[in-house]
Amino acid sequence: MKRLVLAVACSLSLFATASFAQQDATHASGGLGFHDIAAPVGIRWWMSGQKLGIDLGIGFGSDPALINPDEKVSHWAVDVGLPIVMHSWEGAHVLFRPGLLYTSQEVGFDSDPGAGFVFDTDNATSMHLRAEIEGELFLRDNFSVSASHGIEYVSAQAANTNPGTPDPDSQSSFGTIGRQLTEIGFHLYFLGAHK
Repeated sequence: MKRLVLAVACSLSLFATASFAQQDATHASGGLGFHDIAAPVGIRWWMSGQKLGIDLGIGFGSDPALINPDEKVSHWAVDVGLPIVMHSWEGAHVLFRPGLLYTSQEVGFDSDPGAGFVFDTDNATSMHLRAEIEGELFLRDNFSVSASHGIEYVSAQAANTNPGTPDPDSQSSFGTIGRQLTEIGFHLYFLGAHK
């Protein structure tokens, strides 16, 4: 029992120390990080006054095709947003972030089933228009984690895997989104002026 009380007391003292450090958190104008896991290599740059920023992220890769593991299919994504500070405390921001995420994924298929296997690809694409409220919490000076929720409109175009047929109709959807820090990420500020 004494060990449990000691462990809780130590944990609370560490939490109190971390909370105290958050009160004085400040950040430089720009840094690396990401807003969306689909585009994990990114930058956030705050304009003069640090009330309006620009987010830009990219992601890409190549994987074995499901239909033929000897072939590769590629994918890429671009994420762009405009974080706007709605309210700020020492160590935290509440942001309104309109944004756009565009993704493209190659899909492999057999383009001539009657003559044997002929590997070909077509692209499935999606465009996500988002309006989010983001909480950015500074754990230390120049290092933040984020989470958000909001609304999203998605327009998606499936790949055409049936040669000689018209492209599939695009599909659209609208709804709410919510993302935690493992999906929306972090920022490490070290570029530009320090506020």
